[in-house]
Amino acid sequence: MVVPQAIVVSASAKTPTAAREPARLPGTPSFDGVQAADGTSFAQFRRTLAPHYAHAWLDLAGRWVFLGGGFAAMCVASARLGTAVEWLVVPAAIWIGFWFASIVLFMHEAAHFQLHGDKATNDRLANLFVCWMTGDDVRSYRALHWRHHLHLGDPEDTEVSYHYAPTFKYALESLFFVHAWRVFKNHRSAAVEAETGPRHARGVPFVRGLAVHAAILAYPLWLGLWPAVAAWVLGVAVGFPYFSALRNQLEHRSLTARPDVDYTQVPHGTVNRMFRRSAFARAFGSVGFDRHLLHHWDPSVSYTRFDDLEAFLMTTPLAAEIDAARTTYLGTWRRLAAG
Repeated sequence: MVVPQAIVVSASAKTPTAAREPARLPGTPSFDGVQAADGTSFAQFRRTLAPHYAHAWLDLAGRWVFLGGGFAAMCVASARLGTAVEWLVVPAAIWIGFWFASIVLFMHEAAHFQLHGDKATNDRLANLFVCWMTGDDVRSYRALHWRHHLHLGDPEDTEVSYHYAPTFKYALESLFFVHAWRVFKNHRSAAVEAETGPRHARGVPFVRGLAVHAAILAYPLWLGLWPAVAAWVLGVAVGFPYFSALRNQLEHRSLTARPDVDYTQVPHGTVNRMFRRSAFARAFGSVGFDRHLLHHWDPSVSYTRFDDLEAFLMTTPLAAEIDAARTTYLGTWRRLAAG
């Protein structure tokens, strides 16, 4: 059994359903006949990879400590020093945006039902602890995200950030919300009734998210902690979209992609990478995104089992393909930015 090969999107609902005739996802090798040195088949090994839910929740809690602690520290500094800490607004916004992006990635883990064994509980927990941050609902995101797996590298992909190079021009477009508007328009055009439910309910998650952000900022605003408020707003509105899009570019943009080609019209091709493990990589490429190749090879495996999955695959003929995809975030960024 190879789970990625059994996932398709139905023509009517655009949500994952079991296929009668398995078809591999873009960029996924065939696992037929793949065995480890001891004779264990991939199908046999795959059945042992149950998610470690406690691991995921500890990771999420740790990121909330970094995000909440940074904002709280900025509030304290603003209360004690007033406008003297205005110079800290940009560094604080970068910190907030970075950890905000790291936390939001747990919505992806929930989209694959990897935060709780019960699917309904999985979705409720995701909406409560993560999805409000972007004004989203995990069910809508799940339907949208599956299109990314089904159309990776072709113009119908719902992720568009890797269509653009991480250049200085792109950074300016992020600063002035141009790229965020591109992503919003693409996601809006890709949405369907089956993904979002009744029309009147589509705006509920967005309004809920705005309400929570307003609640977070209400007390600092009342106290006049303007540097802290500015840091949160800039971190969420500018830092988070930039880090999120940059990560997508580093994961999927080809080193041979051309800046003069419109990849919303021309197939880009599938690219998946494995980034060198480090504290930064685990934070920036949260929830296993630093080993994104493994996720696209088998989307139903929780990142909490990637160590086991990688160790197994490195004893198979697929090891050479994995090694060929290994790189670093900095090295990939340099090459993409130069191109």
